[in-house]
Amino acid sequence: MKRSMNDKRKGQLLIISILFIGVTLISIPVAFSQGTKPAIKIGIMYPFTGPEAFLGKRQLRGWEIALEKRNYRVGDREIKTIVEDDKSDPSTGVTKVNKLIQFDQVHILGGLVNSAVAYAVRDVVHQNKIPLVITMANAGALTRERRSPYIFRTFVPGGTASHYMADFIYNDLKLRKTIFTAADYAYGREHAEMFKARFEQLGGQVLFQNFSPLGTADFGPYCTELGKYVGKADALHFVYSGADAIRFVKTAEEYGLNKKFAMTNWGATEDGSMLIQMKTGAEGAYHIVIYIFDIRSPENQAYLELNKRKGGMPDPLDFYGYVGAEVILRALEKIQGNIEAKDEFLKTLREIKFEGPTGPFEFDPRSQNALLPLYIGQVKKVKGEYGEFQKVMVKVIPKPQDPWWIGR
Repeated sequence: MKRSMNDKRKGQLLIISILFIGVTLISIPVAFSQGTKPAIKIGIMYPFTGPEAFLGKRQLRGWEIALEKRNYRVGDREIKTIVEDDKSDPSTGVTKVNKLIQFDQVHILGGLVNSAVAYAVRDVVHQNKIPLVITMANAGALTRERRSPYIFRTFVPGGTASHYMADFIYNDLKLRKTIFTAADYAYGREHAEMFKARFEQLGGQVLFQNFSPLGTADFGPYCTELGKYVGKADALHFVYSGADAIRFVKTAEEYGLNKKFAMTNWGATEDGSMLIQMKTGAEGAYHIVIYIFDIRSPENQAYLELNKRKGGMPDPLDFYGYVGAEVILRALEKIQGNIEAKDEFLKTLREIKFEGPTGPFEFDPRSQNALLPLYIGQVKKVKGEYGEFQKVMVKVIPKPQDPWWIGR
């Protein structure tokens, strides 16, 4: 009898222990979920190999500056970045974006340099309803006829800057005949189209255009063709990027084109540390872009201090990644990191406004493309803090509209 009572008590104690352990195990994940939220995952995609690798590496540095400023946190949530190399190849870009969305399950996408890659991933992003902030790829249609409620851009859409450079050549430089050369894919073609349309609308003439494949090793034949217009044209407008930009500018100098024409260009063609390699080949050229060091504002000085603290020489390209990251992080801060409320995040992103290093920032509500100033500078030998050759401010275009939207 005594033995059966002991067995009974043991059984009761065992049941109580099992119940206690069960309750404890159930309560642990509840407490964990209440105390620690999962990381917000941002997928960043740029080319890190190939002729545009330099553009991707510098823009990634800009993301890091913005994230380090916040210690990779928004409120009580960690920010985790997953970085992929699209190699400036559309099919690789599609594969990597699918991986980021399906396997990594990122909440937000950012980056892109190459316009062909941007067009290729458009439908994947739209169908999966993932917010994408493009920080460079011009791909004009993505904020025009192929716009999506999930796609934003903190850069200038295809050809827009060349449209305004046409104004500068015609109205400020008083030149009437031009020639044009660019990379032979969506990026260069869109600039060609808008530059020619605007310059001829003003009353000027574009006498010749040529286009070279991405990764062209020898620009000699292209410069030979351009040289045939010495004495016929006044200005040469060109649109290249990365290693192609360096090779083109140096070849143009060898052929004497920089002494025969007023040289004008857009974007990453003559920028930052690339000027160290271009040297006198870039001297005197006019350049239109969204950022140059010579912006004298407290916000730009604060940004440059952050950039210097990271180590190494700052580059204008860093800003492109930085402003894309800032837009996303400011929107996340406004919703206290609640990225799961996607509609609220998208609404907040559309309405974001702040004073950045280049001036006021906001999105055009029609296109979700950035409305931010354009700057025209001229490359001069200055032996300044950021290199021997730098762009000196010539003109500010305060709030340029995408010409595609004018009158619509």
